Amino acid sequence: MKKFIALASFITLIASAAAAPAENPDGKWQMGNLTIAVRHCGGELLCGNIVSLGARLNPDGTEKLDWKNPNPELRKRHVVGIPIFQGMAPNGPNKWKGVIYSADDGNTYRSYATVNGSNMDVQGCWGPFCKTLKFVRVQ
Repeated sequence: MKKFIALASFITLIASAAAAPAENPDGKWQMGNLTIAVRHCGGELLCGNIVSLGARLNPDGTEKLDWKNPNPELRKRHVVGIPIFQGMAPNGPNKWKGVIYSADDGNTYRSYATVNGSNMDVQGCWGPFCKTLKFVRVQ
């Protein structure tokens, strides 16, 4: 009888986990002074763009540009509006994987995003080294 109750409890736990609603990553997310807008772009894929920075301007009053981009043609684009991730594919419940672009250094990194309620962790990896960025939903 104890085995039956344990098995029934296990099946109920598995069924409730499988039926758990997926977190919706669409919306605005903030980390410090950086705000990104995340949206579905092409079915289950995710895209995200920078929508605001704490300091949008350089000390000389000019707009911050993507001047570290390896593509010379993109170095004159404004940082606000830059796509930081595009086409991140589902990688499990509330998880996506793909690449993330960093305007700080002009590099693209392997990336993983996980949404849990009003929190989103975005991990950028270079080789075996990873850094996790923690975002909070603001809209």
